[in-house]
Amino acid sequence: MEKEKEKDRDNEFEARISRRSFFHITGWTGLGAFLASSGVAAARFFYPKILYEPSSTFNAGKPEEYAAPSGNEEVVVDERWKKSQRVWIVRNKEGIYVMVALCPHLGCTPNWFPGEVRFKCPCHGSNFNPDGEVVAGPSPEPLYRARIELASDGSMVITTGLLGIRRANLQATKKILGTYWTEEEKEYIWKPPYFLKLSA
Repeated sequence: MEKEKEKDRDNEFEARISRRSFFHITGWTGLGAFLASSGVAAARFFYPKILYEPSSTFNAGKPEEYAAPSGNEEVVVDERWKKSQRVWIVRNKEGIYVMVALCPHLGCTPNWFPGEVRFKCPCHGSNFNPDGEVVAGPSPEPLYRARIELASDGSMVITTGLLGIRRANLQATKKILGTYWTEEEKEYIWKPPYFLKLSA
């Protein structure tokens, strides 16, 4: 009987020790996890949250690589840079210009519909003509233009910095929003650096 009581005491002592060990391990593990996560959060604080975007200047190849309008076509819109640089390269019968594929309303990416000769924004229904002017929907401004210039090797260099200079006159003199280009703005958008005239 005495031996059984002693054995029970030993079993109880062992159970208490293993329970104590379990709580020690759990406690230290929890504390370690807390300190590690706090350290990671503190380290992240010192690294800026940077959004890596494509370069604001890129080489788009030579003008002859872009199809010219034929027959009754007003323009040919090339979408090869839409995904990577968020621009369309548009060629009309006189030359080439670049529009930023960004709706001025809330920043969605419009789509080009050649059959309707329109850019249409899928988010809120803004429609733009080939010049970028708003013909329907809530957009307060035309599509932004990007700079286009010829490099010494004859290739086109596109500059989309500040997402295309918004209004072509750099907005500095623009006092009100408008969905069509003003006469003053038309003087800017149809000459360098917003338009690349090509010889026939």
